[in-house]
Amino acid sequence: MKKIFLFFLLPIAACQVSAESLSLDSCITMALQNNRQLVSSQKLAEKYKYEVKAYRANFFPNFKLMANDAWSNTEGTMNLQSAYLPTYSYNAATGSLTPNVLTDALGNVVMNGSTPVFTSYAYFPGVDIDYKIGNIFQAGLSLEQPLYMGGKVVTAYKMAKLGREMAQYGEQLSQSQVIVKVQEAYALLVRADEMHKVAVQYDSLLQVLLTDVQNAEKRGLRSHNDVLKVQVKVSEARLQVRQAENGQRLAAMNLCHCIGLPLTTEVEAETESITAHPQTWADPSATVTDRPEYHVLQLKSELASRQVKLERSEYLPEVVLGASYSYLNGIEVLDKKLLSKPSLGVLLSVKIPLYHANEGFNKVRAARLEAERTQLEQEDLEEQLNLELAQAANNLDEAYLEVGLAEQTLAQAEENLRSSRGSFDQGMESLSDLLEAQTLWQQAYAKLANARTNLFVAATKYKKASGQL
Repeated sequence: MKKIFLFFLLPIAACQVSAESLSLDSCITMALQNNRQLVSSQKLAEKYKYEVKAYRANFFPNFKLMANDAWSNTEGTMNLQSAYLPTYSYNAATGSLTPNVLTDALGNVVMNGSTPVFTSYAYFPGVDIDYKIGNIFQAGLSLEQPLYMGGKVVTAYKMAKLGREMAQYGEQLSQSQVIVKVQEAYALLVRADEMHKVAVQYDSLLQVLLTDVQNAEKRGLRSHNDVLKVQVKVSEARLQVRQAENGQRLAAMNLCHCIGLPLTTEVEAETESITAHPQTWADPSATVTDRPEYHVLQLKSELASRQVKLERSEYLPEVVLGASYSYLNGIEVLDKKLLSKPSLGVLLSVKIPLYHANEGFNKVRAARLEAERTQLEQEDLEEQLNLELAQAANNLDEAYLEVGLAEQTLAQAEENLRSSRGSFDQGMESLSDLLEAQTLWQQAYAKLANARTNLFVAATKYKKASGQL
């Protein structure tokens, strides 16, 4: 029997020599390198890294270099009219100016309404002053340092760090999803190979049986009806072989899609990595706290709480310190520059919001309600994660049991087939019983292949559900 199987499997192996053999680890590596969703998550994490650095800059002074240059052809003459102005006397002893005002006998200043009466006036003649705007240039350096912004700067910086952590956990989540998808595709290809193998072996059994029955018919030991029965089974087996080949091709294309290879690439999987029992067992004490989804939920809730503080900071006092150093040059008066010197300025700005139709109260209240809603959503999704973990543990336990039962069934089917074939050769069993025994063997082999694939996939999903991927 084994020699017959080897004879029919050799041509198949020869046809697949040119196919690229891929291990599970190599497929995962290629998928992580080529998956667009994972690359997008990596870029998002990198984006938040730079946003954190950008928000950190708000803690440091903001320096600005400014320069302005303006030109105007405005020019003209400004006339200062003549006028009589009160005079003052200089007191050398005190170094002060004393107005020359009229006093009475008691020494009181004589007033004309609210204006004192001066005893003497000086005449100032009128004068024409020529002016020209021309070119005005200003350049300088300014500094601005927030002293207190109601907690806005600190809160925004912490929110940016939370966003960076969420992006990092999102990258881990995308990576685990890619691994699960690749391992499922790889397992499906292995199962398709096993299905093709059993279909070929089943076809070879029927081919041998058909030859034996035809020879027996020639010797008058079998009827033509027996030959027809076997031929019907042979036709069904050939159809199953073709279906298995199509399944192989589609499974290979699906794996190529997952790992970023062209769909027409000829690939084959290593069967041993799937058919061997995975050393993964359901742990009753396992929790979902190691899953990236769990951390994303926590960070999302904390981010909503920070948003409340950020909204509140918009309606708290703001204190900003500013300083500038600049040089201004321009405006000619009497053919001389009026402005041509540097200047230093310091500014302290305080802004206190007072009232705007309860806008601040309403925004803070809305943000607080959003934070409460996010907390409820976190609790609900956390329960869903725990349910998913429990279901994955049950599926893994059932998959182990299914593999054990399938292995027993296959061993029994093989023994039944050997016994049935021996009885048939001795004329002690009918052709129908032998055909049924062959069908039962084929079904048992297919069930074992399915069970092993299901076990591998169940182990992979349990690792993801328990945060081990």
